[in-house]
Amino acid sequence: MKRTGMALLALCLLFVFGYHCPIQTVTGIPCPGCNFTTALVFLARGNVKASLFYHAMVIPTLLVAVVSIALARQKNVLTWLWAGWAAAMLLYYIVRMVVVFPQIPMVFDENALLIRLFHLLWP
Repeated sequence: MKRTGMALLALCLLFVFGYHCPIQTVTGIPCPGCNFTTALVFLARGNVKASLFYHAMVIPTLLVAVVSIALARQKNVLTWLWAGWAAAMLLYYIVRMVVVFPQIPMVFDENALLIRLFHLLWP
């Protein structure tokens, strides 16, 4: 199976079985992609407002992906496109952590592995 086929299969499995962010599961702190899947599901259902609430970078990410497919042979353009996307994603994450955290949707997971370990070692 080609890479794209494997990626599509992985995405389908994530939607069927659910997904838990490994960074948040270990540290308790949301990662830059946290709530992205939820936002994608809301977008797929046509609820754009809820999608943007959970992760506003869903629509730009989909646009970058479509443009990347269209410009697949122009490696230099793709490099700059994805670098710009990564910078926007990082900036969006920082803003969310400053403005929203620890409120919904950027919640702190008190059941995270490191938090449990900390409470075990220092009760």
